[in-house]
Amino acid sequence: MSAALDIADLIATRLATAPAAGELATVLDITALPIIVDRQKSIASAIAGGVGKPTGTAITILWQGFAAVEKNTSRPRLAQRYTLTVWSRPVIAGAALAADDVMQSVITRLWRWIPGGGHCFAAAEITRGGLIPDAKYLVYDCEISIPVSL
Repeated sequence: MSAALDIADLIATRLATAPAAGELATVLDITALPIIVDRQKSIASAIAGGVGKPTGTAITILWQGFAAVEKNTSRPRLAQRYTLTVWSRPVIAGAALAADDVMQSVITRLWRWIPGGGHCFAAAEITRGGLIPDAKYLVYDCEISIPVSL
């Protein structure tokens, strides 16, 4: 799972970096938002801390597993799957950011992105996403698939 977490760290770095010249512009600047890579530990306090900041938003990255991309190759080719979740206050006030705009910016930053490490061989693909019911937060998520060779 170490290689999978290395890719999760690459995703976090991508989100924490502003678009370069020639890259798609984002709706919001998300570079200062708390980005939490879930390392199979309790992250509830980190989420609460991030949502408690003036922007009212935190982003989590969770490795979900993998699937075979090509079954008849000389080396294993897998699609590492991650869920990126935007946690936000249900009511926007002051400097708080709208969760749907944050999710749109997350998707834009990862659209057709080829990670620079972790044996990635093709662009990341956003495979699904949506609004997640939650009693405490306004929550959006999306799943990203990153093809890798072992």
